[in-house]
Amino acid sequence: MPAVAPAARASIAQRLDRLPLTWTLWRLALVTQAGWGLVIATDAIAARIYPFVWGPRHAFGTAAFSFLLLISTGVGIVAGEYLFALLSDRFGRRPTLLAAAATCGLGTLPAAFADDFWVLTLSLGLGAMGIGGVLATTIVYMAEVAPSEARGKMTQTSQAFGIFLLAVLTSLLGIVLMPRHYQVYVAALAAGPLLVLVPLVALVLPESPRWLEEHGQHQKADEVVRRLERDSEERAGPLPAPVAGEVVHQPRATVGDLFGREYRGRTVLLGFSAQAVFVSGLVAGVIGGAAGLLAAGRLNERVERKTVILAGALLASVGLALVFITGAVWHSLVALLIAAILVNAGGYLWLFNMYTYTAVAYPTGIRSVGTGWTDGFGHIGSMISPLIIGALFTATAGAGYIGFFGYVIIPGALLPALLLVRFGMDQRGVSLETAADV
Repeated sequence: MPAVAPAARASIAQRLDRLPLTWTLWRLALVTQAGWGLVIATDAIAARIYPFVWGPRHAFGTAAFSFLLLISTGVGIVAGEYLFALLSDRFGRRPTLLAAAATCGLGTLPAAFADDFWVLTLSLGLGAMGIGGVLATTIVYMAEVAPSEARGKMTQTSQAFGIFLLAVLTSLLGIVLMPRHYQVYVAALAAGPLLVLVPLVALVLPESPRWLEEHGQHQKADEVVRRLERDSEERAGPLPAPVAGEVVHQPRATVGDLFGREYRGRTVLLGFSAQAVFVSGLVAGVIGGAAGLLAAGRLNERVERKTVILAGALLASVGLALVFITGAVWHSLVALLIAAILVNAGGYLWLFNMYTYTAVAYPTGIRSVGTGWTDGFGHIGSMISPLIIGALFTATAGAGYIGFFGYVIIPGALLPALLLVRFGMDQRGVSLETAADV
């Protein structure tokens, strides 16, 4: 293997960046995105169960239900993102992902067998912490193993798989099991992170070589990269020589650096969130979300990522405007379906490129913390926004809910995307170390 031996003298980053996109890397990306789909399927379980089970049983009232939603879809996820992000940068991506997946599954499982409000709050709140932990870790891991020249193709193509998995799990299982067998429905969703994701991570994912290198474990980092190089050569032939050039040295970073002079602007800018905005059903999720990401994956790194984010915001805004028109003026089921597809395509294009953009924006030493904290800040925004949206929704009901749509389109989608295009860093095709050092 003549190409591997000389490469051992190159840096870990240079050796990773020369790897071709073969099953060697695709399997790592698909496992992380399967993780995204499996844990997000457990999100908002309370909203799917309450109208059909807990509400009709009078297990608890709507005020308690609202509090349960606050904990299980907001506070729990934020707490999990912050906590597990710290653990990921301190103890490694792989053990943190294992712990977060187990927390999600074990936390969610009791909700299948309980009607008591406080038991459900504790169960789904703990499960939500696991969701936050997986969110803060998976995209960081994928960013650290993806070659810089193929990052867009690798991330967005595998993310399309995650969306497809999510749509199938939540919709098809619900069709078959809800509401009569809701216990089986909840238990099956809880089993995903616990019985599928944990074994996949344990058997397939090595520790991130960049994390190992950052923490002085040079021999282990070299061993992981050697295995990836060996496997890649068996699949694609001799590897190209690493790109020559001086590796950017990243000084040791700490959590406090997130709000220091160098990274403060990124932390504030990347905290915007439109996650709660772009939600639709099975058809729109598969056709719109998955297809949109697959198409964007073909762009790979030829288009600047923040431009793709703006395109996603524009596409979703057009879809939302069409939703408004079909509701207020033109009652067409076909037009509504097209609108839902546009919203999903644009929304997921926006969301997943933001995930990748955020993970690339920070150095290895604080990559999980930076990603988890900015995404957590976005979830805080999604906890406040329903209060504003609810008031606008009611106040403009007579005008086709134009206040609701205007709020979602302008400050929810277009404004953060425009700010990112104007003030965000460029990332197209650059190495992870160079991007974080800009």
